[in-house]
Amino acid sequence: MLERVVFVTSSAHKLQEAEAILGRRLERLPLHLPEPQGLDVVAIARAKAADAYRRVGEPVLVEDTSLELAALGGFPGPLVRWLMEAAGPASLARILDGFPDRRATAHCVAVLTDGTATWVGEGVVAGAIAHEPRGSSGFGWDVVFLPEWGGGRTYAEMPPAEKNARSHRALAFRALRAQLPAS
Repeated sequence: MLERVVFVTSSAHKLQEAEAILGRRLERLPLHLPEPQGLDVVAIARAKAADAYRRVGEPVLVEDTSLELAALGGFPGPLVRWLMEAAGPASLARILDGFPDRRATAHCVAVLTDGTATWVGEGVVAGAIAHEPRGSSGFGWDVVFLPEWGGGRTYAEMPPAEKNARSHRALAFRALRAQLPAS
């Protein structure tokens, strides 16, 4: 039923991670979708999936990520993309310099729709923000996110296979995969 799935993303890194986690080939389409604004990452991902399906007309997969800083009441959340574009990942570390609480939650939502049914997978990883960027693997804010299970290492200090086994994105894509009909 879902032999061909178009992953709507401009990120080749996300494509590589998704294919590794899902164990299947995806077609990537770097389609620019309007980015709904808000703090509910599930609602944002659902809206993007519906919009992508209307434009593409075949099964589509979208993914949205939120980075929630405890000291800032969950901000920037899904708006983290704009913070990364404007100031880069080191800004996340600097923003928290005046706060004793560096806890953060990485939240990923993957949504696949075929126009009739919609499947949603969520993944959440608790952690903290490092005092400065570390590591050279990964992308985005991987250089500052310290998952609780990471032994004090950022995502960017881990081999990709280790990160992909337990990351917020891995959990979301695995939860999504578990819901999909057998092909």
